[in-house]
Amino acid sequence: MQIMFEKEEKMLNESKKKLEQTEIPDHQINDAIQQGILKAKDKKRKRKKTLWTLTVAALLILTFITSIRVSPAFANAVASIPGMERFVHLIQFDKGLEAIIENEYYEPIGVSQIKDNMTFTIDGVIIDETGAEIFYTLEAPHSIKNIDYNKIDLLNDNRSLIGSIGYNSPRQEHPNRKVDKFSFVFVKPEQFTSNEFEITFQIERDNDKITTFNVPFTLKNDLKNGKVYTLNQEVEMDGQKMLVKDIMVYPLRVAVNIEFEEQNDMEILQFEDMRIEDENGEVWSSIQNGTSGFGGVENKERTYFLQSNYFKEPKELYFKFDKVQSLPKEESYLLVDFGKKQVLKQPSEGKIEITNIHSNSLEMKYRPIRENHSYSLFSQGKNANGGVVEIPTQSTWNDEEYQYSEITLDAADIINPVKIDFVAYPNYLDGSVSIQIK
Repeated sequence: MQIMFEKEEKMLNESKKKLEQTEIPDHQINDAIQQGILKAKDKKRKRKKTLWTLTVAALLILTFITSIRVSPAFANAVASIPGMERFVHLIQFDKGLEAIIENEYYEPIGVSQIKDNMTFTIDGVIIDETGAEIFYTLEAPHSIKNIDYNKIDLLNDNRSLIGSIGYNSPRQEHPNRKVDKFSFVFVKPEQFTSNEFEITFQIERDNDKITTFNVPFTLKNDLKNGKVYTLNQEVEMDGQKMLVKDIMVYPLRVAVNIEFEEQNDMEILQFEDMRIEDENGEVWSSIQNGTSGFGGVENKERTYFLQSNYFKEPKELYFKFDKVQSLPKEESYLLVDFGKKQVLKQPSEGKIEITNIHSNSLEMKYRPIRENHSYSLFSQGKNANGGVVEIPTQSTWNDEEYQYSEITLDAADIINPVKIDFVAYPNYLDGSVSIQIK
């Protein structure tokens, strides 16, 4: 277990929370599955500053190691399970994972394969219709610190399961041993044809040598089916209509499908407080580690993930949300001419001030959207010809009064003016929603 200094831990937690808000546009999923990972970097400035790098659709989510604050007894019990000793820290963030362990839905595997003098072992797995957590150990008689992963895939009966792929980046206590996990989130609930699976991936080393692992494994236990609550209930919040179509509860996560009325005059951005509550007020809130949803602001229908209460049997269950970020549709973006260093259009709400424009970047300041919580304000832009302009880096820092942000666009894609849609903005709908689902 690694105990970090308070300052370092605070920085990593802020970055991790920021990453959890990223929503994934459907049309980018297949192209981005095998691309990049989010990397945390430090950037020196007058103020403390955290820098993260975003991939095309931010599909691969980086989870940071934090110190353990859970019950010592429970932590010891989890650490005694093969392959789980380095993941006790996840329990403090996810009630669903804690319930999975308590109800023995985590399945030890212990299957190994040796390739190019490296040994890959699947320690254990958690799989349901929405995704999979594959816990593993990679060992070698030489250093494996400087390796990259390519073409990670999970198969069921030789059929690739399409979705987003993420993996942690824990500090290696030993240069020749890596304990980690692959996280898969499927685009739609999967109907498995058997309990036969296979994990395949490539390792690329400093010398550009590629090693490919293909490790089959069989689940002994039955896979749990989801519990589906079909609602099709229309709700209205501050004049904006939404259709809560269904809520599907699985061991790993809860999936909430919402359709937005096209005639709404406001663009719905982030749901800061979406949750499920039982009759006793116990709350299951947004996913704390990994992908938090599918579908961006351009999608009429979006899926949001919450922590799972699958192994609970409450008498009553409620779906609730408030603190919904929004902007008028006709001004839910920035229109920037980077050549003239001018903002041609921006929200009239005036809650974000553009402070500097460079040839392919801009800086802004605003009141914090939420205390101790950072959001990425943008995902990507479009140039004057309608082509995508990637935003490879976004950075944020703060002082006692303001939050500051800087984005850097891919200069090769810029054809002025560039339209940059907001995916978060400190402007809110009034009201709240509560639906009884059980």
